[in-house]
Amino acid sequence: MQVTIRAGHGSKDVNTVVRLHGEVYEAEFGLDRSFARDVATRLAELRRRGWPGEREGVWIADADGGAVGSITLYDQGGGVGRLGHLVLTPEARGSGAGRRLVERVLEAARAAGYERLELVTFSDLSAARSLYVSVGFVKVSGEETVRWGRPMEWERYELAL
Repeated sequence: MQVTIRAGHGSKDVNTVVRLHGEVYEAEFGLDRSFARDVATRLAELRRRGWPGEREGVWIADADGGAVGSITLYDQGGGVGRLGHLVLTPEARGSGAGRRLVERVLEAARAAGYERLELVTFSDLSAARSLYVSVGFVKVSGEETVRWGRPMEWERYELAL
């Protein structure tokens, strides 16, 4: 599979991020429909404040005429950026697209002058967690919780840039 990574923009790409999250995570991890609604709500909140701004972005992985992945970067303030919304369709896994998406965010974050990146995820996403750790993210907290209709461990990671 030949995957290209492109900078996203506009409502169409934001909708793609929401769609991919619903299709992939709800089916694979037994999350209820509130998950995609939460993703949509968060992205709408970001858009209302002008995201993506100069130091932020959304990137889309495309293959075979359609989107197969996404990732976002947004400013948390105080020199901190947030990596978010990493998702890959099952057919895109193993293509290197996930690593390329993460590396694109790291490159953008360094160029934007962030001092630190953070992300939150849940423990079932073991491949993503391994990728984050391989580029230097360190787990700083974990919490057992119930979200999106099921119990999970909610994890927070940080990376000093």
